[in-house]
Amino acid sequence: MTNTKTPRWGTKRVVMLLGLVGAVLALATSTRIWITVQPEVGSVKIPLIEVAGSDASAAIAALAVVALAGSLAALIAGKVARYIIAGILLLAGGGIIASSVAVLANPVSASATKVGEATGLNTAGGDYQVSFWPYVAVLAGVLLVLNALVLAIAGHTWAGSKKYARDNAAAAAQRDSANSTGPIDEIDGWDSLSRGDDPT
Repeated sequence: MTNTKTPRWGTKRVVMLLGLVGAVLALATSTRIWITVQPEVGSVKIPLIEVAGSDASAAIAALAVVALAGSLAALIAGKVARYIIAGILLLAGGGIIASSVAVLANPVSASATKVGEATGLNTAGGDYQVSFWPYVAVLAGVLLVLNALVLAIAGHTWAGSKKYARDNAAAAAQRDSANSTGPIDEIDGWDSLSRGDDPT
């Protein structure tokens, strides 16, 4: 007999907290300043350019919203759906990590749009300073990947929703009643009428 007891680290509460913290953290970083640029364009003095996370990597906010929705949906999903959601969370977390690492690896390219708006040039020389926020976004992505793994490993041990179980039991009882070929007594007839069924 297999042990289907949910491990302490694999409860619905853990999945919800990991997903919530990871997604909210990623969303928060997208509104912060990731890169500051002091461009050098000839003798023209250009003010300091600040590049927010949403400008440096637009995908992070969208992936964070997907991860948040997935983490909440996992709480009421069935066993098969939990595996699908775990895959979505894995992709979202991996996408956030990849996007953040790309900014860290090439801040000039990540800043090109904002620098272009300020200078009229696609690229400009200057001093590019990266803040700690991309690193926080990487951490958020790691939390979401961990969330996906916890859901995939422990999600099959979760008990189903009691509400859905009651609904399924009631539906099964109605099917059994409808398929019954025996005579319907008075009590069964009134029960059918109260459910909206015609016993005749």
